[in-house]
Amino acid sequence: MEKFKKTKIMKLLPIILPLCLALALSGCQRGFEPIEYGRDSCAHCKMTIMDHRYAAELVTAKGRAYKFDDVRCLKQQLRNQEESGHLLFVESFLGGPNTPVPAAEALYLQHEYFSSPMNGNSAAFATRDQARLFMDSLNIQALTWEELD
Repeated sequence: MEKFKKTKIMKLLPIILPLCLALALSGCQRGFEPIEYGRDSCAHCKMTIMDHRYAAELVTAKGRAYKFDDVRCLKQQLRNQEESGHLLFVESFLGGPNTPVPAAEALYLQHEYFSSPMNGNSAAFATRDQARLFMDSLNIQALTWEELD
């Protein structure tokens, strides 16, 4: 009976091992980690993250997520960060909570109208069409991630 169990298990190993490996690897994918507004703190300034319109996130190469209450805090953190290979996300000003946009793909508007938590006065937009209404009414130009100060 004991021998029968072992041979049955040995026959199933080629099926079980790849499944276990696939499950383990699927849990290791890096990506945006949802922000718990009103609970999570900014990794830079330590303020509680309240307003989804200005939030941002850095995910390290190892998968650790750092959350920010203002794009300005993320930019300042990056100046102190030596690590590379991280993912950067911003929340779209017009999107709902936890609808991230890759920071390099977003367009940014800087104006005092955007009263962000740390006075960065910057708002991210997923598309030019979303930003256009503000660009026209505030008479400002959109910036890229690299142009944003």
